[in-house]
Amino acid sequence: MITLGCLSHQINDPGTPGQIIWQSTYIPSDRFVIGMWKFRPKPLVSVIVASYNHEAYAATAVSSVLRQGVEDLEVIVVDDGSSDATPDVIERLGDPRVRIIRLAENRRVHPRNLALGLARGRYIAFQNSDDEWEDGKLSAQLEVLENNKQVVACFTGVDLIGKDGEPTSGTWANGLFTTENRTSARWLRHFFDASNCLCISSAVVRSRDVKKVGCFRPHLVQLSDLDLWVRLAAVGEFHIIDQPMTKMRVIPDRNISRPSPEIARRGMIEYAEVLARYAERPVCERILEAFHDVIPQHAQSPVAQLSGLAIHAWTLSPAHHLFADRVLSDILDSPQKREELVRVFGTNVIHTFIKKRGEIQFNLIREEQ
Repeated sequence: MITLGCLSHQINDPGTPGQIIWQSTYIPSDRFVIGMWKFRPKPLVSVIVASYNHEAYAATAVSSVLRQGVEDLEVIVVDDGSSDATPDVIERLGDPRVRIIRLAENRRVHPRNLALGLARGRYIAFQNSDDEWEDGKLSAQLEVLENNKQVVACFTGVDLIGKDGEPTSGTWANGLFTTENRTSARWLRHFFDASNCLCISSAVVRSRDVKKVGCFRPHLVQLSDLDLWVRLAAVGEFHIIDQPMTKMRVIPDRNISRPSPEIARRGMIEYAEVLARYAERPVCERILEAFHDVIPQHAQSPVAQLSGLAIHAWTLSPAHHLFADRVLSDILDSPQKREELVRVFGTNVIHTFIKKRGEIQFNLIREEQ
C-alpha cells in the first residue's frame, strides 16, 4: 500500500531537451494501491484553482475550499509559473484531495484549460488563489444544481475584501457583481449590452455543459470568463444564490481587470471578440428571443437577425461598433447575404455602415502626460 508522501509527474518540452513544461505534484492517500491520479474514483466536484504569485493568500484560498464539508471532491491547482512560494504553501497543506500543477513558464499554457482537461468531476467549481469561500458555499450550490437540471451554472453573491481580509469599499469592483436572477435570454441580452457582472470564483458549472460549449478561449486575458458565460447561457439557465458566500480580494495594482488605459484598450478588443459569439452557434440561434424589442419581427432569416443585432450594436460602445463592423462586413461581402440585408433594412443601412466606420473611437482613456 502507498504511504503518505509526495508523488510528482512532469512533462518535458519535446523541442527543447531538458525543458520542463509543467510538473504535477499531489499527496496520495493509502486508500489507493497505485498513486496515479487517473485511477482514483471520480469525484462529484472538481475545484480548479488558478494561482500566480499569491504566496500570502494561497493557503487560505485553498483551505476555504477544503473545509466546505464536501468530501467527494478533487482540487486541481495550476500555478502559472509563480516566482514566489505560492505552490509550496499549498503543498504544505498536505491534503490528499489536492493536486498541484507547476507550470515552468508564466502563460505558456492556459491554466484553467489545462485543469479542465484533467478534471473528472460531474461539476466544476472555480477558485482564485487570493479569494475565499464562506463555509457552506459549495454544498448550497450543489443542492441548486442537483435539484434543477435546467441550471447549467450557479453563482453566489460576492463580498469584496482588501489585502488583510478586511471589508473594502470605494474600489473599482464595488457594485460590479449582481445577485439578480434572470432567464437565460435576459442573461444573453445583459452580457451583450452591459458585459460581465458575475464573479468566476463564485461559479460552479456542469462539466458536461462546458464540454458541450467548449473551454476558455486561451488568448483572452480579461474576459475569458464572460466568453464562457455567454456560451453557457445559450444552452441553459443560471442561478445566483443571494448570499455573499464568495470573498473576492481587491488589491491595488494587482487585479487583472483594474481600470487603466492599457486594460481599457485590451478590454475593448476582447469585448468585441466576445460579442462575436453572438454570430456563432449556439448563441445566434437565440438572437430573436433575447433581442425581440430591437429586431423587427419580420427579420426571420439568420442574416436579417444578425443584421438587426449589428444595427442595435451601433447604439452602444466602441467594442459594439467593432462587432457591428465585422458582422456587416461579412454580410456585405456576400451577394446573397447583401441582398437579404437590403430586402429587410433597405440600402440606407449600407450608407450608415460607411459613415459609422469613420466614427469609431479608439481612445477610451486619456493617458496622463
